[in-house]
Amino acid sequence: MSLVQELFKIGLVPTAALQTQQAVTVADVLEQAGVPCVALKNPSEEVMAAFKNRPNFLVGAYVSAEVKNLVAGVQFVLGNEFSSELQALAQKTNIPLIHQKDLPGGVFALDELLTGKSDWQKNVSLHLKKAVQDMLGFHLRHVGINCQDEAQSSGVADTFERIFGLPKEDRGGAYFAGEIIEVMKKPFYGTHGHIAIATNSAESAAYHLEKAGVKFNWNSAGYNPDGRLRVVYLQDEIGGFAVHILQK
Repeated sequence: MSLVQELFKIGLVPTAALQTQQAVTVADVLEQAGVPCVALKNPSEEVMAAFKNRPNFLVGAYVSAEVKNLVAGVQFVLGNEFSSELQALAQKTNIPLIHQKDLPGGVFALDELLTGKSDWQKNVSLHLKKAVQDMLGFHLRHVGINCQDEAQSSGVADTFERIFGLPKEDRGGAYFAGEIIEVMKKPFYGTHGHIAIATNSAESAAYHLEKAGVKFNWNSAGYNPDGRLRVVYLQDEIGGFAVHILQK
């Protein structure tokens, strides 16, 4: 996985002006929250040196269009816009420029959370985890019901349409009743069926869930034409249901 791919899977990048003595502790907190990266507003040689023993932690510069040089060790540059001088320098040094608007969750400002409170570590962790959840935007998309054959599937969808007015639609491998019930034409994943959880970014969702210890059945994965993850099932059932995440 390239650095750029990993940043987009992480989905959001914390930004801060760090003191050298803060750097190690902040990196610990960010890693524990599942966001192993930071874009520094003051990427001095002294601050950069504090990260040198963290090969899996990505450190970049958060810049404005006026910045004309890069400190050694900067792995990426994040910002709203980039000057022609900076673009030329980044190309020469092979350092990627990342537009924050292109990240699923954008940037996460750390500065205010790092000052004035003895429990700032807990505060940063709580706010960052909430920001990740907001970025992913998990919500129920549909419930899948397993049937033995097409005739049974059709009848089940008819029943949902008759009772709840959910329009029946044949979508190949299943009949849908509205957008919330998928009735499979043959037994599929899950003892009882499956549950689809939609997300703003399937790639970021898979990244963060795996970091939290969730295992996926990657044989079930489906991808969009651009190569990005669209759907993948969790390895284990929950309450007798298979569960998959689904790109909105």
